[in-house]
Amino acid sequence: TLSDGFFSNRFENDVYPILARLLESDDRGNILLEDGRHSHYTKRHSLLLSVLVCLKHTFESSCGRDLAGLIPSCGSMIFPMLSDDNVSGAAVETIKAMLKVDSDALWRGLHKLSGRSFPLNPLRVVPPCSTEFVSPSGSKLGFDKDFCMTTKQNAERLLDFLDTLPEQHL
Repeated sequence: TLSDGFFSNRFENDVYPILARLLESDDRGNILLEDGRHSHYTKRHSLLLSVLVCLKHTFESSCGRDLAGLIPSCGSMIFPMLSDDNVSGAAVETIKAMLKVDSDALWRGLHKLSGRSFPLNPLRVVPPCSTEFVSPSGSKLGFDKDFCMTTKQNAERLLDFLDTLPEQHL
């Protein structure tokens, strides 16, 4: 409808850039990052949950299809949250809402995170925890075995969910 086009345009151009800045994990001065001296733990998770719920409801709404172009970038910002026990449930639900709009946009990333090999693909797939993680700025992050297992399990749950979705029209 006409109002959906207006809403999706405003969301994509005005709201999403703000949410993306909040979700960026490597940005200096980002209020979502924990400070070693001052713990913003509860504020951080409360804000993350609010952002994730907003994104989930937006992609579930009638204008979700109009916002399909945001799914690859938005999903890649949400992937790291699959390892955070405080917000991983909301992250999974938000990614499910995105997968219902475009089931292909996040498929490859979920396969890499889950450690599953690609079907009928001769390329060797390296599980996500076999090397150090690298942040978007290129700095190396040490890896944590629990982090890897949580991410892998959540990615596998999302791939299983993806298998239950009906075929989408191209």
